[in-house]
Amino acid sequence: MPRIAESAGPQRLLEALVFEHLGGDVDYFAHPIGISSVLPRHDSLVISLDASSTRHGFPLVAHALEGLLPAELPEAEQKQGDVRVIGVPGIRTTRAGREGLRLSLAGTKASVILTCNGSTNWADLLADRQEQLEAAEYRPCWNEAEMTPPERAFHQDHAEMSRVIEDASWLPSGLLRRSGLFHELSTAYCTRYWSTWDRWRIELKHDLGVEPPHDAFIDHLTDPKWGMHLAVDKLHCECDAPWADPHYDRQCTVELSSPTSRPGELQVRFRAMGTWCNSYDIYRDLKRTGADPAWLMRVMPRHHQSEPRQLRTGSGPLTTPDGY
Repeated sequence: MPRIAESAGPQRLLEALVFEHLGGDVDYFAHPIGISSVLPRHDSLVISLDASSTRHGFPLVAHALEGLLPAELPEAEQKQGDVRVIGVPGIRTTRAGREGLRLSLAGTKASVILTCNGSTNWADLLADRQEQLEAAEYRPCWNEAEMTPPERAFHQDHAEMSRVIEDASWLPSGLLRRSGLFHELSTAYCTRYWSTWDRWRIELKHDLGVEPPHDAFIDHLTDPKWGMHLAVDKLHCECDAPWADPHYDRQCTVELSSPTSRPGELQVRFRAMGTWCNSYDIYRDLKRTGADPAWLMRVMPRHHQSEPRQLRTGSGPLTTPDGY
């Protein structure tokens, strides 16, 4: 099979911005970062989002639009020197319907298509978002052909940050195209990621008794064919630390960067939760989203095994087992 296709130019930047602002790491969904699959090509990327809702009943797809789509602040809220636009300046929508939502960057042919495995009408979601913003006197920018004055002002006022993010866009773009690793290989029940300019952090939380497979995960991430052009700079492992108090968390940390000095740094934190952590409520949240029972058995075996068989497969009411 061929290598995973890599993107470049505006396509790579769009993917990096989508990964950063998608917002799939704010809650517990059927897949660790809310992405059930990706279909990468050189000039496009299709992302299938979970049909899950947050613990507050807010659909992930709607949350994604809030983080991605740009809008100008009401004039009354604009202050000298402040950012005058929410969302991601420059992101545009070029098509919306039941089949998905196509995103691009103003003045480019970049293409990221958001889909969902549920009955999502993206045109309705867009209309709802626009109605909410206009009711609050925001002005949506995502239908404009060119960059709006507030969007241009943002990039001018943050020129250095914008340049650094673009130079390092290969890193978040590559992570997005390999998002399946967080579900298929990782044994973490919770995955978080965030960035500061070109420095990325990923935190993988592992339930009590579940060993973090950090060697295998890093081997896949740096594989010469399937992985990214990354090399390990530093590894700190606490898996077998004899001094560790089991009440507290242990963390193995891996620092990675490009062996050819491309901009961008990645730190992956593999956290093993201590005995202080009662994670059954999180297990319930994951079951609520429709997470695959086989995946739940891998990442939270002590909770999954303690339930009656009919509850493991999602049939029957969800009840709390003895001891919780």
